[in-house]
Amino acid sequence: MKIFSKTKISRIFTRKSNSNKNLLKIKFIFFLFFILINIKKKSHKKINLNISNYINIAVNFDNKYIYAFVTFLTSLLEHRADSTFYIIHTLIENNLKNDTYQKVNSVIEKFGKNYSNISYYTMGNQFSRATSGKYISKVSYYRIALPSLLPNVDKCIYMDTDVINFKDLSEMYNIQLNDSEYFCGILDFADMKEELKSLRIDTDKYMNAGIAIMNLKAMRNNSIEQKLRGYVSSHFLNHHDQTAINAICHNNFKILPFKFAMLTLFDSTESLIKYNNQQKEKYRYNESELIQAFYHPTSIHYAGWVKPYEKKYKLANGAYWWYYAKKSGFYQEILDNYGFTKEEVEDILKKIPSDGGFMKKIL
Repeated sequence: MKIFSKTKISRIFTRKSNSNKNLLKIKFIFFLFFILINIKKKSHKKINLNISNYINIAVNFDNKYIYAFVTFLTSLLEHRADSTFYIIHTLIENNLKNDTYQKVNSVIEKFGKNYSNISYYTMGNQFSRATSGKYISKVSYYRIALPSLLPNVDKCIYMDTDVINFKDLSEMYNIQLNDSEYFCGILDFADMKEELKSLRIDTDKYMNAGIAIMNLKAMRNNSIEQKLRGYVSSHFLNHHDQTAINAICHNNFKILPFKFAMLTLFDSTESLIKYNNQQKEKYRYNESELIQAFYHPTSIHYAGWVKPYEKKYKLANGAYWWYYAKKSGFYQEILDNYGFTKEEVEDILKKIPSDGGFMKKIL
């Protein structure tokens, strides 16, 4: 047996001790390096999720309009800014089909994951006594209930499902409304005021409510929801809740810049300027503003009875709807549902200007 002296034993343990210390140092350095890497990753993630704009958006729809809704949703989420989070409030008559929920969730997963959420509010037959028609169902009236449905929300952007968005909505959402301004929307055609006259409402402006900022706080403070509910249940209204909104709030809405709700009924700047000249002079938009809105809108509204997913729709701007329908993830289903072929839609899509400008004539 080999016997070590005390000195040699001491040296051996000293070497082992030093070796252990060095190993601990190496482990500690690696541990620090690991922490720093993860801090950097978390910091980077935090920067990407630096949300500064939380925007409440409300929309009505049912199973019948699922493809319009997913197309609208695709355009909305694709153009969201990095600093924006969309809180989407969806008003429905009854529970939707399971595959309808799945389609909506698929679009959110594809375009808005971590940057948006969606809630559903079942309205039932709350507006059973209200006027309905062939083209507008009672689902349209649900926006009237938003002040009480969203008691903790001061304002929201309301949008119909026949809307396509080209930009983030923060600029629009940041428009300030005072305590006596319940809505902010664009002016509709001047002849729309004739219905109000028949209802003995004296006003020289009429708002299109398909895209509008709603001042929910001011509406609650002044019982506007209750007044609107009473009005729609006691009057026959050709333009449904939109007429009621104008009847009750014609002195209490702010005019929205046209770029936020460009009407697709106009296929030229000339027709748009003609429409503008029909308005009272004090309400008219600046012509340069209109032309800018025509070529570079934030959102467009396919107002009117005929929609771009119908074959009788002939305006070139229908191409924009199909562009986002194609990106939604349900293109083939949409084609089948509306009876279009891919070749027909490709011909429509050729009408989109190559430079990205809106409605620029290229034929």
